[in-house]
Order: sequence, then structure tokens, then C-alpha cells
Amino acid sequence: MKPKEDSRFGVQGSGARVQGSGVRKRDDGQTCATACSQAVRSASRSGLRLLFALLLPILAGCGVTELQDDYGRRNGPTVFASVNGTAVFAEMCETRGHTVFSWPVLSPRLQTRADCIIWFPDDYEPPDREVQRWLERWLKAKPNRTLIYVGRHYDAVAWYWENVGSSSLPVEELSEIGRRRKKARRDFGQTIKPLAKSTDHEWFVFDGQHQHRTITTLEGEPDWIEGIDPAKVSMELNTRLQPPAEADVLLSSEGDAVVFLLPVRLSQLIVVANGSFLLNAPLSNHEHRRLAGKLIDEIGPPGQAVAFLESGSPGPEIADKDPSFGPRLGFEVFHVWPTNWILLHICLLAIVFCYCRFPIFGRPVDPRSESTSDFGLHIDAVARLLARTGDTAFAHTRLQHYRQTARIDTAPLKTPLAIGNAPTANEKEQTDEGEGSPHT
Repeated sequence: MKPKEDSRFGVQGSGARVQGSGVRKRDDGQTCATACSQAVRSASRSGLRLLFALLLPILAGCGVTELQDDYGRRNGPTVFASVNGTAVFAEMCETRGHTVFSWPVLSPRLQTRADCIIWFPDDYEPPDREVQRWLERWLKAKPNRTLIYVGRHYDAVAWYWENVGSSSLPVEELSEIGRRRKKARRDFGQTIKPLAKSTDHEWFVFDGQHQHRTITTLEGEPDWIEGIDPAKVSMELNTRLQPPAEADVLLSSEGDAVVFLLPVRLSQLIVVANGSFLLNAPLSNHEHRRLAGKLIDEIGPPGQAVAFLESGSPGPEIADKDPSFGPRLGFEVFHVWPTNWILLHICLLAIVFCYCRFPIFGRPVDPRSESTSDFGLHIDAVARLLARTGDTAFAHTRLQHYRQTARIDTAPLKTPLAIGNAPTANEKEQTDEGEGSPHT
């Protein structure tokens, strides 16, 4: 099906499948934040939760809300909501048959387990030389390894506000969108403004003083530009990563390298200028998904162990030991996802249970006090016990036994009264005389 332009969103329309990657866009009118979240999760059945949930929850009355903009992360409670996340690209890798995991440091396990490292550093400065050496040693340790480095010089927040469909929004929200669009561009420009004009970092020559430019033309290897319509891409360049002479430029625009490859012995280093076609929000564009699929093809055949290296400024830590991901203790578990969300819901359910189970509703009543000397309570208790047996014959037997025992216990005593209580001869004589005299 040929993709069509969606006038509401300014991105490629629904129903497009990209090179068997299972990517489908959802366009069913559910633009509210809740419906978008459901759309993202239902899309996982086809192999990828795509981004209509990202794009424009403000439509259809949802209002202008704050964006999630965590950069370069694929794990966490908001990875699909973040416009700068890598969860969508990671699922594209999984759909191609690769095993994907995240790792925070340069440690022995990463060195031995990973066949491919994809690095989206949350750092505007080029990588430190020590980090470069560690990664180069990793590339040289085994053949057919791939390192993909994606420059930080792009922010999808600005892209988001510039691609918001605004034809059906109220004037107040249109004004707010315009304000946020300008603010996002201004903030990003201020962030990259202090970057150096030109520095050599072995992998590339970094030039931070070039002007922002939107990409409208594409050149490069035939496999990369085949089937790509440059007029439909929404990519940009803010800084320049100039490749060394021995590099193979896979994709470029008007002489500026966008993707290039450096051989490292029998492995390869791939440098991408920025994430303008790889982060969550830009991957809603059909042409961007095609380009992302071509980058995944460079990793190699299915079955590779792909590690997403997640780091901030000033780059990943180099460690001699692997990080510990053991269970947290005490209140620390409330700061770890997804344990914190699970425990929060358990606590809420426990509170609701306590409110339903333990409170006594209604007017207070003084319970009737029962006498411990009331023999009738004992009879009632014995009767209930006999009734619980369900055996009538047994109950009659016990009652007969009780009557016989009680008759023996209550029979008159045959022994004489105690000496102190026996009547004297005079008392007995007076008694006989009184009984025999007539009544007056």
C-alpha cells in the first residue's frame, strides 16, 4: 500500500509496512492520551509499538500536556512516551531476530556478550579518548562486531511541536503550541552554542558551529537511497561529524555526512550524525523507518546480541566488574522500575481491603454481657456440639449417659447425718408430742 500524507499530523499515513519489520501505523481516530496508550500496546502484536501514541495526544480535547523527553533510554515506565527514547528502534532490532538488552557501563560482561553495541550518548561533547580505546579494543577482540555511535546533536521535542497537526485546535492551544515550538528550538540552540568549532576525535572531525539545516536531498550507497523519497523525510543537521578519508559514506546530504562506516580490522564502526531518524518520535515517519531498517541491516544476520549502551554526561564508566542488579532492600525498591509501580498498586489494594474488611459501620451498640454462672449457656453449648456431629443415636447415648450419671450423683445419702447435726433425745420427744397434739 502506498503511504499517503496525513494532513492532520504532517507525517506519513496509516497502513504502511516497512520491509517485513512488522511496523504498522495506527490511524483510527483515537487521539486522546488514554486511547493512544492502548494503541501503542496493541501494536506490539505486529512486532512494534509505534508512535501514534507519541504523536499528538493533544488532539480531540486532550489538551496541551508536558512531554516526556528522556534521551537514549529503552527501559523505564515512560520509554514509549519519551520522544527522545530508543524503545521503538530497539523493538525494530528484535523484530529482525536480534537479542536486545541494555547496559549502563563498559564492563567485562558487555565485552564478552555483545555482538553489536548501539550507543545514544546523552552528552553533546564527543566521546572521551579512554572510552574510544575501550570500544576499539572490543571491536578488535572478535570479527564481525559492529559499533553504532549516534551523535547527540538533535532534540525530538522541537520536531514534535513542529509536526503537530493544528488545523482543528482552539486558538488558545495553537498559541501554546507555537510558544513551545519556539522555546524548544531556542533551548536546544543555547545548548549546542558553546560547542567547539572544529576538533579532531579520530572517529570524526567534530564541527559544532554549522548552522541548523533541514535535509531535503539524500545521496549515498545505492542500497541506502533505494526506495527513499527525500521530499518526505523530516531530518536535520545541527552540527557536523566529518568522516576521515578511509571511511565509507553510506548516506549524505549536500556533502554533509549523515551515516558513514569505518572498518576496524574485521569489525566495523558506524557513525550517525544524530538521531533525527532513529528516536521514538521521528520513527513515526515512514521514510525514517525505512532508513532505520537499512541501518539494522548493517548489523548482520539475525541472532546477534545487540546492547544498547545508555550513558549520560560525561560518558559511560569503565568498570573492571559488572554492575550488580540484585534485589534492592528497604525503601530502595520504591525507586526501581517496575517494582515501584507493582508495590504501589499492592499498597493501594491493601488499603482498600483494610477499609472493606475491618471497619464496623452503623451506630455503636453495647453488647449484652453474658454471665459465666448461667448453666443454660453450658447446655446450649453442649447441644450445639452434639448437633455438629450429625449423629442422632450418638446424641441419645450421651444424654442417657448423662441422666444415669446425674441420677447417681443426686441420689439421697444412706449414711447417717453428721453427729453435730443429729437431733437429741429430748428434741425428738418434743417433736413427737407436737405432732400428736390437736390444733387449737
